[in-house]
Amino acid sequence: MPTIRSFCAMACAAVLTSACTDATSVAPRALTPRITASMMSPVAARSHPNSEKYRDSGFHPATGRSGSATVSTRALLDKAGTTDIEVTTGTFDSGPAPGTLKKVQVKAFTPSGNLAFTDNYTGLSAGATTSFSYATLPHGTPLQVQSGVAGSDGARTDVVTLATAVHFRPDLVASRLDAPAQAPVGAAVNLQGFILERNGEVGARADCVLYVDGAAADRAAGIWVDAGGMVACAMTHVFTEARTYSLELRVEGVRPRDFDDTNNSVSASITAVAPSGFSTYALRAWAVTDSVWWHVVSTVNTSDGRVETWDQTFTRQGPSQHAILNGLIPRMLDYTAPISLRGDMSTNGATVNTVDDTYPSLPRVDGQQGYCDYRYHFDTRGTTYVCVYTEGRLAGYTFVQYDCSGADVRYHSDSYVYSWDPSGQLHQTWFSNDWTDSGPMVTLGPDFSGRLSVQGAGDAQPTTAQATVQFEPVDLRFDYVDPACSTTPASPGCFEIHGHTAGLVGFVDYGSSPPVTP
Repeated sequence: MPTIRSFCAMACAAVLTSACTDATSVAPRALTPRITASMMSPVAARSHPNSEKYRDSGFHPATGRSGSATVSTRALLDKAGTTDIEVTTGTFDSGPAPGTLKKVQVKAFTPSGNLAFTDNYTGLSAGATTSFSYATLPHGTPLQVQSGVAGSDGARTDVVTLATAVHFRPDLVASRLDAPAQAPVGAAVNLQGFILERNGEVGARADCVLYVDGAAADRAAGIWVDAGGMVACAMTHVFTEARTYSLELRVEGVRPRDFDDTNNSVSASITAVAPSGFSTYALRAWAVTDSVWWHVVSTVNTSDGRVETWDQTFTRQGPSQHAILNGLIPRMLDYTAPISLRGDMSTNGATVNTVDDTYPSLPRVDGQQGYCDYRYHFDTRGTTYVCVYTEGRLAGYTFVQYDCSGADVRYHSDSYVYSWDPSGQLHQTWFSNDWTDSGPMVTLGPDFSGRLSVQGAGDAQPTTAQATVQFEPVDLRFDYVDPACSTTPASPGCFEIHGHTAGLVGFVDYGSSPPVTP
């Protein structure tokens, strides 16, 4: 394509340090400061469809209309120092609109607003998209891009003039790949990859791809990463042999093109081990601070025939920590003989809780359709629970659980109780209560591990479940108001809750539970 450049009597290398003034040209607005890595924050811990732009806070292509023509343009700089000025009819997200680009004029300006150079591109191939590469347009250079767009019938040419500036291309980085150290053979293992945009100016789409031993195994296609943001890709894989596997998370097909493609992968490994004897087990751990209040209105029938209305408001404030490891063993342990449960929890390189309980036998619990019991240790706040099911959906299974907790949570309640007696006399009272949930809390590391072994009479060796979770941030705000709360006073059945929970959570599970049958 012919290119005609109008110089203002200076060498090309110096076009951005001194230039003539073109009174007919107005310099675009200067580029705002670049977002730094310290300003980046993870995306809130909730899921989004791949196609959804959960947020788009970066710089957008300049878009304008003239007559029937729509044109968008952007100027993006890569790590090698090449700036591509891209022009399209329509938009870059939705695709070209009707019409073809006949000519494009590019004007560059100095930081002070003076014209640096003018390039005129004519004789373009009859297409809806074109681009021009420059080696001398540094970050922040103000630009004016003027495009002539011919209509589909060629009878009319509309001119669209746009102002933009040179921005860094999006730099998507494969930050890390979280995987448990071990997983049972044949279990569906949940893996999580994290991708961040490091330049902080332009968001991008890409494919998040999991490779196992060099072969693509799972993919999240077309994910969106906002400028300066971070997203998590949830992956799943079943490892079929007892050995160590190499894992790799790759960022592929970055759109717009990536600033630096040398940081688009990160590696990890996992060892698949022989089945543990559990059909399924899971570890959940969380450390959060709650600020919650809720309002409940209920009724109680008294012995003297009155109906009391209880209008109550509760608050919960403070931090707490919890961890739960539980699972199903696909056989019935002998509930008439001793059953031993031993376990430990660890984080930050230290064991933070242990249990060693032996149940001589288990009592029948009709509500559980089996033989069940539990032990609670007041000094450590560790709890074990075992239930051998003889009836219902879980008949033939043994369920075990080990959990521990710590807290410094304050509760408060205000209650208003009122009723009318048969004579129409109003009875009412007000009272308040305060109580606490308090127990030692531990210093958490980036992950949390749990182990639980179970051994029944006649078992040659214990059945053991062991898992590790990686902590991730969570920040939840929730509000719910039932329509029964809209009256004054609020009607029975009213329930409303308002809260904010923030902290760390981790979850992993293996295997599968028995199917639910109607």
